[in-house]
Amino acid sequence: MKIPHTVPNHVLQTYRCSDETTRLKYEVYRTIQPENVSWDEYRVPSLKTLALRVIASVWEKYPLVDELPTCEDRNALIEILPTDLPFELTITKIDTEFYWERCSKARWEHNDISEHGNSWRRYYCENSFREYLENLEPTFFDAQKEACEKMIELVKDYVHVIELRSLVPTKKRSTSVDDEEDPCLIEEEPVNHIPLEQILPRLPHLAELRINFGLIYMDDGFEWRDFEISIEDCLGLGRGIKACRKLRKFALTRSNLDQPRAAALLQGVAGNESLEEIDFSHCKLGDKGAHAVGEFLSLHKNLRSINLADNGIGPEGIGGTVYGLLKREQNMLRSLNLRLNPLLDAGANYVFAYLLRSEVLEVLDISTCGIEASGGSTLVEILTSGCLKTDSVYLNVSNNSFDQQIGEAFAAALKNAPWVMGFEARLCNFSPESESSIHESVVRNKQLKRKERTKYMLDKAPKVSIDTAASRIQLSAKQNAKKNSKLRNE
Repeated sequence: MKIPHTVPNHVLQTYRCSDETTRLKYEVYRTIQPENVSWDEYRVPSLKTLALRVIASVWEKYPLVDELPTCEDRNALIEILPTDLPFELTITKIDTEFYWERCSKARWEHNDISEHGNSWRRYYCENSFREYLENLEPTFFDAQKEACEKMIELVKDYVHVIELRSLVPTKKRSTSVDDEEDPCLIEEEPVNHIPLEQILPRLPHLAELRINFGLIYMDDGFEWRDFEISIEDCLGLGRGIKACRKLRKFALTRSNLDQPRAAALLQGVAGNESLEEIDFSHCKLGDKGAHAVGEFLSLHKNLRSINLADNGIGPEGIGGTVYGLLKREQNMLRSLNLRLNPLLDAGANYVFAYLLRSEVLEVLDISTCGIEASGGSTLVEILTSGCLKTDSVYLNVSNNSFDQQIGEAFAAALKNAPWVMGFEARLCNFSPESESSIHESVVRNKQLKRKERTKYMLDKAPKVSIDTAASRIQLSAKQNAKKNSKLRNE
């Protein structure tokens, strides 16, 4: 007897006989065993089972699901349908999650639906669309445009997240020996990719976009130009993002994104007011690119998080970024990640000035930024000044060139800083006593914050007096007594 997929596994485990029960004296010789699900393995299948097998074998020609008379028949058919059926048929006919789970596990080895709304159908559509875009040839996109539009029509209602791990670049124009022009004088063509401005606006539910302009798998024809990105790509991507009104997160990482390309990209991104998070980590912005980001931050009002980790930003560049942040009328930025940038003490002072003025900044990461004792003492002065306007903040200053004296100063400052909910200071040359004291202060602050939140919720809840509670209990008892008397009379 095959257990249908509609019965969850935890239900089977709940009603399964334990090993101790099966070893009992009167259980060994029991002839009727209803818990044995394999009792009919060698029996001739029923006529209904044979009919369902035939329907499954010819389902590509006769796609029948809702036409079956009972829900039991439909569930049985879903369990035996092949997973390699044409996608244009299954996506419109089958909405059962179990079938898409089977298809996903048959196609990919590792499957995690937690980042896909816990929906197997959405997971399969998003991953299929991702692989389709990653393999599109930009050189021949016009010839594939009609097929691409058909694919978008099939998946547009289920695509909320797109993660492009790599994109195929245009091929370098080959020069023949018979060409009269000197190959050294021929200008190299720019590297372009598929026009995302024609794809992204057609996805009405797109909420998150992550892109890496480069290749993951390299063959014999590998060239460094395959990792480049053109200004035309950035302009087109910016126009596509501007048209996505539900886009909340955008990440362009590990790419050759420098100042001209960042400026071209942010022209379009600035027009999308729904965008809340931007990630430009591990790119090549530099100081000039950081100034472009600062100009963008002065225009965008709703951005809450920005990640500029590992972009070669120095003191001059971070000064431009902070200037753009301070120019905003409504400063909503809650997270700022600047790790792995050579900020030094001069750049850290710009960041600390913004920390002192911000009322909503909650996360600041300046780990591995070349900050020395002078910058550390400035941060200590800010923590002890009592002038911070934020209610809670998480700071990460790991792997900076501090010393034990600065560590002791941090430990003393955090004892009187209840708004610090996290403080990471690994590899900062602190003494074990200072690290232990910092950890204890952070734990104490979290506990106090939790108690305040609990007290606030209790105070906010409607208060009920003892007399009112007693009267409600009496009324409930009378109502139950009336119901019981009616049942007895009936």
